[in-house]
Amino acid sequence: MQAHKVCMLGTSPNSKGGIGTVVKGFNDSVRPQGYSFEHIVTHADYGKAGKSALALAAYFKCLSRLTTNNYDLVHIHSAFGASFTRSIPFIELAAKRGVPIVNHLHSDDWEMFYNSASAEKRNLISRVYAKCDKLIVLSEEWRTILSSVVSRDKIVVLENFSPVFDPSFLPDYNCKVVVFMSRIEKIKGCDILPRICEMVVTRVPDASFLICGEGSMEDSLRNELAERSLESNVKLMGWIDSERKLNLLKSGALFLLPSYGEGMPMCILEAMGMGLPVVATDVGGVPRLVENGISGYLCEPGNAEAIAYAIVNLLEHPEMLLRMGVEAKARAASRSVEAYGERLKAIYDDLIGEVL
Repeated sequence: MQAHKVCMLGTSPNSKGGIGTVVKGFNDSVRPQGYSFEHIVTHADYGKAGKSALALAAYFKCLSRLTTNNYDLVHIHSAFGASFTRSIPFIELAAKRGVPIVNHLHSDDWEMFYNSASAEKRNLISRVYAKCDKLIVLSEEWRTILSSVVSRDKIVVLENFSPVFDPSFLPDYNCKVVVFMSRIEKIKGCDILPRICEMVVTRVPDASFLICGEGSMEDSLRNELAERSLESNVKLMGWIDSERKLNLLKSGALFLLPSYGEGMPMCILEAMGMGLPVVATDVGGVPRLVENGISGYLCEPGNAEAIAYAIVNLLEHPEMLLRMGVEAKARAASRSVEAYGERLKAIYDDLIGEVL
């Protein structure tokens, strides 16, 4: 039987951030039985002109394929903000051609995207999402949030797979290195990072932090760290590629992500795959990954004191880090790419069956 053809639309697998990591996983490993992918890159880390040219070229390529009935389904990876805007022409095109649309939402800040939007923007969001046949979200929390905009029966939860897993590796839990790996933005808790670092270093003077990522708060974060005389304990690493990412994760004893909002962070899954316990906040799909007191600690968003205390407690007890690290690694192993492909196939089968 000939495989169904899926047009996979989204950012380059080499792009910075979690969506790029997911797309890379699709490129490298996700293989739902009975389906084949053609990946069309709609976004990459270029300048404004380069991004526009790439999106335009992707649109005409998609138009050509849809015109010749080459695709049975369109699967688009999108988020909020500019990513949502970029997705609109492709969703409109597929809807006009009658090709089923799966919109895979990788999201964190609903307040900024929808709740604080104008009535006109809200209506646009509702209209665009209504044209999608399925919306994939990363947690039940996001299913509940999105059900205020689109029919709940269109929304399906598909939790992320583990993109990194090394069965033979365990960290040095005595090294007292804490790794943060995400965008340098307030939504990721970067406004309280200096306070967290200062409180930890006060209690554990030989602790160190590796802050990996780029974003709008880089300068303010660097300045506040300097004001608190933390330059020797906290290193701003900038954006790191996939090879350096693995090496930096392997150099740590603990992973930190103090976000105010999340979907299901790929960075946490990557850290857990390397055996790092996680100190994070109780938001989005994070509690589905980190069990409080078992594979790490979950804290209230914005509570720098509680987050710092959790880090200190773990750094002072390497045996606890080992126990939680082993559990974190086991949880990452259970989120295999193979199991993910089977769940994705079920979503596709249900959708294709509905339209045949």
